[in-house]
Amino acid sequence: MIGRRLSSAAKKLDVVVVAARYAPDGNLALAQVYERRGQVWTDLVLFDREDLVQRLRAGKRVAAGVPAQVPGDFEVRESVRLSGVNGRAVVRAEGATSTTDDLRVPAF
Repeated sequence: MIGRRLSSAAKKLDVVVVAARYAPDGNLALAQVYERRGQVWTDLVLFDREDLVQRLRAGKRVAAGVPAQVPGDFEVRESVRLSGVNGRAVVRAEGATSTTDDLRVPAF
């Protein structure tokens, strides 16, 4: 791994979601994420829906992806946005068309 560089996408992100668990009503219950803290990434941590919404509202750059071979690097699949549907906030990946939370990552 000597000489490998991080992807430019991983350098620009604040949170990478790698797996999710949904409640029966379709809302996000928990998400497994890596979060940037300065120049380093945390170990895998759990965010509930409010933690993720809070970071999105704060303007953090959030994406769905998978860890790459190089520690601290990720294969970014889609960015995650907060949007309004029928007067309520919905957390979903770009391109998702559902009316409930949809991060387009594997379930855990």
